[in-house]
Amino acid sequence: MKHYYRFAARLLGFAGMLSALLLLAPTADAVQVAGLYQTTVPVTDRSEAALAAAFTQAFTQVLIKVTGNTGVAANPALAAALQQPAQYIQQYAYQQPAAPPAGTATASPGSTPGLSLSVSFDPPSVDALLQTANLPLWGRERPLVMMWVGVDQSGARFIVGSDGGSQNSGARAALQQAADARGLPVLFPLLDLQDQGAVSFSDLDGGFMDTVIAASARYEANAEVAGVVRRAPTGQWRGQWWLAFRGRTDHWTTLNPDLDTALASGVGGVADRLAGLLAVTGQSVPGAPAGPVRVAIAGVGKVNDYARIERMLEHLAPISTARLVKVSGDQLVFDVVPRGNPEDVARNLALVSWLTPEPAPVTPAEPAPTPTPSNGMLPAATTAVTLPPNASAVQPADMQAGLPANATAVQPAGAPVAMPSNATATAAPVAVLPPAPVQTFYFRYQP
Repeated sequence: MKHYYRFAARLLGFAGMLSALLLLAPTADAVQVAGLYQTTVPVTDRSEAALAAAFTQAFTQVLIKVTGNTGVAANPALAAALQQPAQYIQQYAYQQPAAPPAGTATASPGSTPGLSLSVSFDPPSVDALLQTANLPLWGRERPLVMMWVGVDQSGARFIVGSDGGSQNSGARAALQQAADARGLPVLFPLLDLQDQGAVSFSDLDGGFMDTVIAASARYEANAEVAGVVRRAPTGQWRGQWWLAFRGRTDHWTTLNPDLDTALASGVGGVADRLAGLLAVTGQSVPGAPAGPVRVAIAGVGKVNDYARIERMLEHLAPISTARLVKVSGDQLVFDVVPRGNPEDVARNLALVSWLTPEPAPVTPAEPAPTPTPSNGMLPAATTAVTLPPNASAVQPADMQAGLPANATAVQPAGAPVAMPSNATATAAPVAVLPPAPVQTFYFRYQP
């Protein structure tokens, strides 16, 4: 109890410092994605027409990143917003390339080669738009994906690594660019002696995911991908892809005209599958609780830990609002209003590297009621009521006789009671059921 008051007092005493702590508190390791609401697109010049086209293109790219859905721009619910994307923009700026050498011809009169536009959109406005349209929202907390990708170029085989070697730099850049476009955090293997001894090109070619998952343990990723791309007899690039996530493995193939597109297509397949599992909508789910659910997080002993957790809950896509309602020892309990299915909250919280799901505590069973003996006698633990010496027990059979003329006979239990003709029957009171228990998800904080 002392610990409870001490920790609660610390929370209250440091309330004014929380805004600063939120800026300093670390986030989940490599799975909180920045830049989901920003993008950069090319523009031909600084004209109003080019600017309007760039706004629409940038908005489309951001909607794809935020929803995880490449076809989101075709949704009729977004048609009006895509025609006027400026209302969702926070800021934008042109990015001017270095001046070309004197005498260099431009692509067309009036154009500026390499000119681009950087656009930042307002996250709450975009989220509200998607929620109103009942479209999915894939939040900042996303699985960190370990990419093991092999390339077979006419018999010359290599695995794409994290280094900048000339052999794989082009392939790695294509994979990274595709991942950035989908808001997908990815890692590439170091390809040091440990990796080379653990995973071979043949392992990727055969989709041996047990080997890939074991080799990925050192990188502490949330999902593992194995893929191989090579030329098909038709001249196109064929890809074989496997994704392992939460004990499940998906496999698919791709066919594209060139290597970069083939690599990007594989990354797109990864993003499509993860978004399908993790993105949420504002639609209500049949059978889901109508009110808030609770999130109980144990192992919290410092105010900056609380700030870290609060910041994470505020940015988690399945959560509409979160409010601290209880501090008990080292446990914080939050009332959380889900955007849709409460299970989405638990599923996304399980992605946070410093939160570990825990089973619900076992509630002690209530003692069973004492049975009434069949002989009608009181149980041994029950105290009988003793009548005064001058009192006599009134038996049901004696109740009718000996009553005053104006008295009403008391009927024994189960006997019909005669009602006056002008009397109104009163309904028995309706029993009020206790409120249903609030669904609670339990986690432990492990920084």
